[in-house]
Amino acid sequence: MLLLPETDPRALDAARKCLLDGGVLALATETVYGLLARWDCPEARERLYAMKHRPAEKRLQMLAPSLEAAVKAGVESSPALEAIARRFWPGPLTVVAPGRLGQDTIGLRIPRHPFLLRLMEASGCVCAATSANLSGTPPAIRLEDALAGLASPPDLALDGGVITITGGTASTVVSLAAHPPALLRQGAVSLAEILQALPPSSQRP
Repeated sequence: MLLLPETDPRALDAARKCLLDGGVLALATETVYGLLARWDCPEARERLYAMKHRPAEKRLQMLAPSLEAAVKAGVESSPALEAIARRFWPGPLTVVAPGRLGQDTIGLRIPRHPFLLRLMEASGCVCAATSANLSGTPPAIRLEDALAGLASPPDLALDGGVITITGGTASTVVSLAAHPPALLRQGAVSLAEILQALPPSSQRP
C-alpha cells in the first residue's frame, strides 16, 4: 500500500493511476473516509466488498463529477433529479434514482470535496464508493481509523486529515424511486429541504 498526504504534489497523479489501473484507494470525502474504485471495474468493486465485509445485497454508491457523467454511466435523468442537482450538488446528499443499462436503481452523489472532484475530472472516471470501515462499525473521520478497520489494505491511501466539514455525519439518502420521494437515511440535508426543491409533480403519490 502506498500512503501519501492528500497535499503531496504526487497525490493526484497517483490516485488517477490507481483508478485507471483498476485499483482501490482510500481517501477523505466531505462526509467520512471512503473507499473508491472505478464504477466500470467489476474486480475492483468486488474488492470493496471484501475489504469491509460488506454484505453482497448492499449496493455501492456512485460518485460522479457531474450529473451528465452519471447519466452516461447508467443513471436515468428526470426533472426531479435535475432539480436536486441544481440545489444540492456538489454536496452531502445521495439520491437513489432509476438506472439504465440493466440496473434498476443507483445511489448517486456528486461530492463537494475539492480533491475528489479533481480526481474524477482528471481520470474521467465515475466511481463506486463505500465508507472505509468494516460493515456495522462507525464510519471514520481519520485515515488511521479507516485503515485499521479494513480486512485488507487499499492500493493507495491518501491522508486528508481529520474530516470536519460535516463532523463525520454521513450523507442524507433519499429515494426518487418512491412516489413521493422517501427518506432512507437522515444526514446533513433534511427531507423538507429536498421536497421544497422538487417540482410539484415529483411529490405526488
